[in-house]
Amino acid sequence: TPCTFLLLRGLRATVSAHTLKALQSAAMLPTTRAALGLRYHQGGNLAACMRSTRGLQLGKVLIQRNPIRQLSGVANSLHLARDRLNIHWEDGVANQLNPTWLRERCQSDITVDPETKQPKMNPHELPAELAIEDAFLLPGLRDLKVSFSDGHVSQYSLHKLRSELAHFHESPIQVPEYKKLQPRLWSGSEATMPEFAYEEVMHEERVRLALVEELLTGGQALVRGVPREDGEVVRFGQTLSTLRSTDWGACFNVRTKPDASKVAGQGVKKDLAYTPKPIGFHTDNPYRFPTPDFQLLHAIDHCSCPEGHAPCSDCQVMNYMVDAFYIAQLLRQEDPEAYRLLCEVPVRFENDGGDGGSALVHVAPHFELEEGHGAERALKGVRFSAKSGQYAPPLSPERLEAFYRARRRFSELAHSEQYVMSLQFKPGDLLVFDNQRLLHARSSIAPTDGERWVQGCYIDRDGLWLNYERWRRRV
Repeated sequence: TPCTFLLLRGLRATVSAHTLKALQSAAMLPTTRAALGLRYHQGGNLAACMRSTRGLQLGKVLIQRNPIRQLSGVANSLHLARDRLNIHWEDGVANQLNPTWLRERCQSDITVDPETKQPKMNPHELPAELAIEDAFLLPGLRDLKVSFSDGHVSQYSLHKLRSELAHFHESPIQVPEYKKLQPRLWSGSEATMPEFAYEEVMHEERVRLALVEELLTGGQALVRGVPREDGEVVRFGQTLSTLRSTDWGACFNVRTKPDASKVAGQGVKKDLAYTPKPIGFHTDNPYRFPTPDFQLLHAIDHCSCPEGHAPCSDCQVMNYMVDAFYIAQLLRQEDPEAYRLLCEVPVRFENDGGDGGSALVHVAPHFELEEGHGAERALKGVRFSAKSGQYAPPLSPERLEAFYRARRRFSELAHSEQYVMSLQFKPGDLLVFDNQRLLHARSSIAPTDGERWVQGCYIDRDGLWLNYERWRRRV
C-alpha cells in the first residue's frame, strides 16, 4: 500500500489531524515497521518517524537525508545564570549558550572591523571569567540583547543564532551569503558522465559555474574539444582553481613508458601507470599530506572507437570511475563495524619519489570523517591505493583480521561491475574528478592501441569553492 512517511531526525513537524491519522496508520502497520525499521512516537499534534541510519537503500537507489533548515528564529523564554543563558524556542527546542560563545559572535564596531567583520580581539583579551549580567528579548521576540560582566552590551539576531546552533558548518558569520553544496552520490549502473564543451566553458561564466557545481556535487565531469597541446591541462585547470604542483612538476605525462621529461635534479619518473599494465581502483598520491584534491587528465594522443562501440579492436584501453562515497555508504549499511574500522585504523602509504631518489610516507585511515562529534559525522575523504602500499599496522590478531575483511569487502564492492562507470577517452577529452572521493582505474593497453599520451595535473578544492561563490553571485 502506498504510504507517505516523514523521515526526520531531531525535528518535530506540525501536521494536520487528517495527516496525523494517516501517519499513525502507516507507521503502526507491523509490515511497514518491520520493513523500514521505523520507531513511531506521538506528542499532541506532533509525529515523527525516526531511523538511525543516514539513508534508506531502496533497490539500488541510495536516498540521502539532508539537513532540513526550517528552524524557528523566535524565542519563547530566557532563563539566566551567570555561566550560561538558557533559551527556549517557539518550536519547543532549548539551548544553553555560553557567555564567551555569545561574545565571540558580537558584531558591534568595538568587537569587529565594520567592513570585514573580522574580530579585533585575541582570546586572552577577554575576561577569563566572563559572565552574563542581563539578557532580554526585544519586541517581536526575534532579537536578543545581552549585557556582559565587563560592561559590554551586544545585540543578536535569534535567527542567526539558531541557524548556527543547528548547522554550525553551514552558518558562517563573516560571510553574508553562503551555499554549502551537498555531495550527490551515484552508482555507475544508474549515472551518466556529465559533459561540457570546452569553448562554452572558456567563454561563458554560467557554463563554468555549472561545471564547478557539478564537480562539487557529483565529483566528476568530462570536457570535450580541448586543444591537444602540451600544457593545456595546466592552463585549463587554472581557469577553475589554483594549481597544486608536486615534485613531478606542474603536470605529469602518462604514457606506456617512464616519464623522461625530467624536473631539475631528479631522475626519470617511473610508476605502474607508466606501463601497459592494468591498474585497479585507487586515489592518486595518498602518500602526500595533504592529498591532491582534484585531478585533471587530458587525452592529447589517444586511439578511439566509433561512438557507442568501445572497446573495439582498434582501441581496447578503457578508463573506469567509481564513487567511493557511495561504496562506503553501502559498506556502512551492510557492516557498520567494517566501516568503523576503515575510519579508525591508520595505514601507511609510500612512494620513492618516482625516481628512487627520495621518500614520501603518510599514515592515515582509508576513510576521513568531517570534523565534529557523534556517530553521524559525514565522510570527508577516501585514501585507497594498493600500489602505494597501504600497509596495515601491527594490531591484535582479531582486530587485524577484521580490518583485512573490511578492506577486502570495500575493494570487492568498488570493483563490482554494477557500481562502475566505464569510459574511453577521445582525442581532446579532459576528465576532471575529485581525487579524495572518486576512485579511478585503467585497463591494460594493447599494442594495437597505438601511441597514447595523457597529461595530468592537480588543482585545489578551496579554489573551486572560491570561484563557485564568486561566479554564483555574478551569474
